[in-house]
Amino acid sequence: MLFFMVNTTILFSQEYTISGKTLNESGKKLATRIVLYDKDKRFIETLSTPNNGKFKFKKIPNGSYLLNLYGDDGHSGTEKVSIDGANVSGLELQLSIVPDQPQLSVKSTGEGAEINWRQLSDILEYVIYRDNNEIDRVTNTKYIDKVIPGKTYAYNILPIKNDQSNGTRSVTEYGKRLMPFPLNIKAEANKNMVTLSWDEVKDATGYKIYRDDELIQSAPENSYADYKLKFETEFNYSISTLDHQSEEGEKSNNIFITTHPEIKRPKGLKAEGGENQVVLTWKEADNSIKYFVYQNGVLVDSTNSLTSSIMTEAGSENCFSISGVDQYGSIGPRSDAACDKSVFSAPDTVLTSNDKRNNNSISWNLVEGASTYNLYRDNKILINTSKLEFVDKLLKWDTEYTYHLTSLTDEGSEGPKSIDYIQKTPPIYIVNGVLIDENGEKDNVDQAKVFLYDSLGTTLLEEFVVSRNGKFKFENEIISGDYTIMAYGNGSGNGGGRVKVINQDINDLKIDLSTEGLRPTIKVERGVGELTVHWTDIPQAKSYNVYKNDRLIQSVTGDTSYLDIVAPGIEMTYKVMSVDIYDLEGPESNKITEKSSFGPPETTISILAGGYTTEGSGRNINLEWLPVPGVENYALYRDGELLIKQSETKFEERELEWNTEYLYEINSIDKEGVEGVNAKYNIKTHPEVFAPDIKVQSEINGISLSWDPLETIKSYKIFRNGGNIADIVVPEFVDAVTPGIEYCYTVALEDTHKTVGPKAEIKCGKGYFAPPTNFTAKVIRNQVTLNWESISGASGYNLYRNNELILETEDLNDFKDEDLEFDVDYLYEICSYDKEKYEGPKVNLEVKTHEKVLETSLFADVDLEKVSLRWNKSNLKVDHSYRIYRDNEILDETQDTSFQDFVPAGQYLCYIVRVVDKFGTESPSSNKECKKVLVNYPKLLSVTGDVKRVLFGWKYMIGAVQYNIYSVDKETDSLTLISKTKGNFFQHQDLNFDTEYCYQVSCTDADGDEGPRSPTMCGWVLPPPHLTLIERRFVESSGNNQLDGRENAWLMYKVVNDGKSPARELKPWLKPLGETMTSSLKIDSVSMIPVLDIGDTATIQFSLYAKLKVESQRRYFKFFVEEFTGEDLDPDTISFKTLEVEPPNLVVTDFSITNDWGQNYIPKNETAMITIRVQNLSTGKSDTASVKFRRDESFISEDADELHQLKFINAGEYIDFKFEIMSREEKFTLYLELYDYFETRKTIPLYLETMKHYKSPEEMVVYETPYPSDLIVSKEINTSELASNIPEASVGNDILGVVLGNRNFNDPKIESPQSTGEDVKLIRKYFKDLFNLEDHSIIPSQYWLFDDGITSDEFSTIFDPDFGYIKKKIISLLEYSEKESMDLMLYYSGEGTTYKKEKVLIPYDADSNKEHTFYPISKIYENLARLQKMKQVGEITIFMDVDFNNKSFEQNIAQVIEEDNKKKKKKKKKKKKKKKKGASDAEAVVLPKEIEPPSSITAFYASDINQLSYDSKESPNSIFTYYLLQGLKGDADNGDKEITISELHDFIQKNVKSRTTELYKNLPQTPILYSADPNRVLYRLP
Repeated sequence: MLFFMVNTTILFSQEYTISGKTLNESGKKLATRIVLYDKDKRFIETLSTPNNGKFKFKKIPNGSYLLNLYGDDGHSGTEKVSIDGANVSGLELQLSIVPDQPQLSVKSTGEGAEINWRQLSDILEYVIYRDNNEIDRVTNTKYIDKVIPGKTYAYNILPIKNDQSNGTRSVTEYGKRLMPFPLNIKAEANKNMVTLSWDEVKDATGYKIYRDDELIQSAPENSYADYKLKFETEFNYSISTLDHQSEEGEKSNNIFITTHPEIKRPKGLKAEGGENQVVLTWKEADNSIKYFVYQNGVLVDSTNSLTSSIMTEAGSENCFSISGVDQYGSIGPRSDAACDKSVFSAPDTVLTSNDKRNNNSISWNLVEGASTYNLYRDNKILINTSKLEFVDKLLKWDTEYTYHLTSLTDEGSEGPKSIDYIQKTPPIYIVNGVLIDENGEKDNVDQAKVFLYDSLGTTLLEEFVVSRNGKFKFENEIISGDYTIMAYGNGSGNGGGRVKVINQDINDLKIDLSTEGLRPTIKVERGVGELTVHWTDIPQAKSYNVYKNDRLIQSVTGDTSYLDIVAPGIEMTYKVMSVDIYDLEGPESNKITEKSSFGPPETTISILAGGYTTEGSGRNINLEWLPVPGVENYALYRDGELLIKQSETKFEERELEWNTEYLYEINSIDKEGVEGVNAKYNIKTHPEVFAPDIKVQSEINGISLSWDPLETIKSYKIFRNGGNIADIVVPEFVDAVTPGIEYCYTVALEDTHKTVGPKAEIKCGKGYFAPPTNFTAKVIRNQVTLNWESISGASGYNLYRNNELILETEDLNDFKDEDLEFDVDYLYEICSYDKEKYEGPKVNLEVKTHEKVLETSLFADVDLEKVSLRWNKSNLKVDHSYRIYRDNEILDETQDTSFQDFVPAGQYLCYIVRVVDKFGTESPSSNKECKKVLVNYPKLLSVTGDVKRVLFGWKYMIGAVQYNIYSVDKETDSLTLISKTKGNFFQHQDLNFDTEYCYQVSCTDADGDEGPRSPTMCGWVLPPPHLTLIERRFVESSGNNQLDGRENAWLMYKVVNDGKSPARELKPWLKPLGETMTSSLKIDSVSMIPVLDIGDTATIQFSLYAKLKVESQRRYFKFFVEEFTGEDLDPDTISFKTLEVEPPNLVVTDFSITNDWGQNYIPKNETAMITIRVQNLSTGKSDTASVKFRRDESFISEDADELHQLKFINAGEYIDFKFEIMSREEKFTLYLELYDYFETRKTIPLYLETMKHYKSPEEMVVYETPYPSDLIVSKEINTSELASNIPEASVGNDILGVVLGNRNFNDPKIESPQSTGEDVKLIRKYFKDLFNLEDHSIIPSQYWLFDDGITSDEFSTIFDPDFGYIKKKIISLLEYSEKESMDLMLYYSGEGTTYKKEKVLIPYDADSNKEHTFYPISKIYENLARLQKMKQVGEITIFMDVDFNNKSFEQNIAQVIEEDNKKKKKKKKKKKKKKKKGASDAEAVVLPKEIEPPSSITAFYASDINQLSYDSKESPNSIFTYYLLQGLKGDADNGDKEITISELHDFIQKNVKSRTTELYKNLPQTPILYSADPNRVLYRLP
């Protein structure tokens, strides 16, 4: 391998990795699902580890992150990780097992945050929390929270178990609702531009625009212009919305639009001067139906012909250009013209305002024609926008900003700036204050917190922590206004107040604190060896500090009592202080001193249960207790009354009341007879179990039993006809029975203590038939259609309307109820009946008929721009609308009773209105109203005096077919019609000089109706100019007064206007004389001079340029200047000389080697210096030449100095180039590409070897004249046995070779074969030597073209059957060779795998997350099959040195199991069949279908799909390619000098399988062949 040793600084994006492994509670590796969030709770990625627990997150920027961890069997955990300029690795994350904790998976969707979890056992329901607030309870394991988009929420799930206890709350996951896609997306095409607009989405931070499903741009606003598209092409667009975390929601539906055909630029524009006019002619432009003529950038004419006569305004700059107009009204590019482009003025009405914060609003008026606007702040551009307003946000406070605007054309030309507008942001102020305690002191207030809110006290603006002296200060964005201050003191109390800031700071603000309501009151309750402190609740308290003997013993949260375990008989003093939400203590409570007492005996109390109520089960009580050491007697109380004092430890109570609660108390009596603290025991006897009162109800196909429930009942025993049929836990039961048969029932109750009560009274009943199902109704106007489904076994059905029977049927399933009243409610009921006509229950349906829709009355008015419609409001009560029709086509639908139709003038239009109710029923038509808008007088009307004429121009008016021009007598105001025209310009000719003429213009529509006339406009006539040439010069840059090759020069003329009026439209041009003009001389045309005022001079400069290969001769030209009025300049003749250039000849004349030891050889694996000499072996000099180093495939890095740009190298001069090399191979090649400014390109190879002696730099030669013609400084080195003695075969048809190798991958984890480079090089050599192919007959034509790897896009480009490399090369080779057809032979070396159950090649950019980055074998076959459909393509043979088991992906490798030798011996020997001619010797192989090609394609594969392919240990080739080359070389021949498909395959398979079995035992490599014609002859040996 070779390395170029250079010092290069490379900047990479600052992204890092987080890696480690996950473990269970025992430290064993655990497969885990990991969810990664950033510090803003934005979801980054979910990753599932393999069983070894290893994980790695890539491309993670600096910041803090949260990892949620989930494993099998309830394992979970969380971990916080921070990245600070380095990778985080070696993490060992331990998960704990929590079996009753849900494991959440939250997915953000367009519908809401979708939460999923696995079902846990023994769970009653799940409580869903959003941001720690309960939002719902569910029993399933999926929930969609339909929140508002634009905010991220935290989610938890708490399981509630069947025994009402809580499970473990889940780990917090985060989700949101994705933003909806925009609505009302509109696309408008203009030429090759598409303008998109859409409705704004609330809270959106931006939008992503997709063209043809590829992202093209992100836009902050709700519009976008897509420029420079392909003409006459359909595009589809979709848009998604970005939320607060720049995450996009769903894309909108595609909207399709086609760009217009390209309007070609008009060419050949010529102007011929005549009297007071210019006649313009030009050539037809493609896709134009008419043409616009521009004067000084202003449209002055529109015509359908290719000629126009234009009158121009005197005294102004004028130039002409032509543009085509297509069928859509789009204007194409203008023709060449020497003129300045016009720009738009800035908006003249600009308003600025401030929102009383640090945001300024700027709005401005529309400038007609302007495409966009540039808004500047303090002379720096702020935004370019097509809107008319902008909000400048987050500015500095108390700062004055200066704004101005400019307008831009469609081409982006910017106009003059507007005047400056100044807007100031408001100042901010400081509030200084002090907290005063109840004693009026400030020094006692410390550790307090002060909060500043808005005037409503709802929005927190700032907070301040008081450390001492009670002082506080607010200084964060406080402007003039009202504020609320709230203070919380540490023991000093709370306080607050309102403050008003008026244009100045506030100092010495005093806030009084008070302890009222903050001091708790305590009491102490005695207990056995314990004291319980109770206190009153303080609403403002977050917690309470409990003190014993003035020492803090406990901080209590969520409770108002504290149990303190103490020794009996010792006095303790207690107090309590509250702590607020800001961790500040309030004032102390009262103090209480108390001591504890001796304990009572430990007593067990129980109720007798499990029997019958008659035996007293549920109301007899037993008490037993353990003796207390040192205590001789015990006192027992029931409900406060002494039952007994005894020394025994057992007592029984009998015949107590049912369902009654009793309080038993027991204490220990010491030797002095003093009773200790009572132990209290509440116990309640069980409710008495009664016989229930059951109700029997007939049901559909069953009988239901019910009775009043009792809380204490555990189960109910159901008896039918004397037999127990069910034990249930609910107070109701439905028994499925056959309808019409009577059954009798009774019930006995058993309570939760298994006490059984008496049976209920026996009751009987029977079941009904069900009513018809799917009973539906459909209403149309005043008729109702009813439908239902039959009930099996029912004899028929009765249908009722408003309790009246309207249908009795045995078989119908529908009924139409017609001629009902409009707008009336009806109740329909239907039931089934049996054979005795006994009806079952009914099912009902409420229906209301529609209102009757009546016509309305229409009224119409008209003005010069619109038709105004109004109509009477309909009396319908339901929602309704009105459809407006114009000329019988629907125009609009509205809920208003008026409509304005802005229509083109000059057409009669007729309108009607129809009322439509919410069901779509349309009324009869209203009366018809017909109106027409008259055409107003022309806009942009201009009247300009010219030489002996007055020119008119105006804007075409929609609807006008003719324009009337009237002359106006200013003295009498009389009018005279002087002309009628259909164009938008007119010239009044043959007028007097220096005379004023006045006019009015009106429009006439197609019906001959004339609109109003314009105001009077006047113009003057001007005198003619005169031109004189006063100077001419030839100027060139070298100073030799002649034009050399690749040199610029100029012809310069100076012309003066010495006439009496401005000269206009001066057209300078040069006329070559004789053989002056050749292709080597370039002369730029000169722009037209719009105007030359009286006495002014114009300098006219023609740029000349001589190309490299200019001829030596003298050039003659005649100079002309044509003027608009015909006052042309007299022609003038000039000449100059050109001189040809001698080309250089850059040659590599020598090279040398030096190493670090001063020797002249290349050490292996060490650096050496190569010096290469490039000399100009010509009498000509070199200008802007280049020298580029190129490498063979053995290089693994690039030299930053590979390309050298050279300037002048004179004849015989040389330049030496040096660079470092390091070799890991014995033989390698360097290439130098020499390119001079005569476009001469040479590639010189340098064949090098390590440890070989070369020249020193001092020994390199310099050539003198005469220079050698053929100079070779390095000869090719033969490097391989395979590469020598290659025969030259003969083939039946020309061959196109395709040799591809992919050994590099963007993903470093993907392993690549080491043999690919050498295999590709040798296959190319065989294609050249064996098949006699040149580089141009091989793809790629240079073997190093894909050295860096073949991407998925390049695979597509190579094999594309319509525009790919192969298709283009076939066409070009056949055209060049004039042959009728050729064969295609393809070789590929690289890696493959299985992706989504399909065999694919692995390109350079392969990414397992992106399907399109893999290239399927089926795609290659599909494209080759399409290519083979070309009549010019014959046989296709492919050699695939690839397996489909790359280690970086999932492998599918099968081992070969040797057959049992004993079984082989038992097999009978079969007679060997005679081999058919041409049959393959290779053993039969089951060919996999996944890589089977079409029958017309022959395919060799290096191995089966469940095998590996190997590199050779003896040569730098793969084993498959090694034997492929040997076979191609002739070893596969059977002696007849013809190599067939089967011969080549048999040779390869035999040797590859034998060699790999020897090396890899039960993992051999078996090449396989697909061929429909294995006897086909590939080629013939000599």
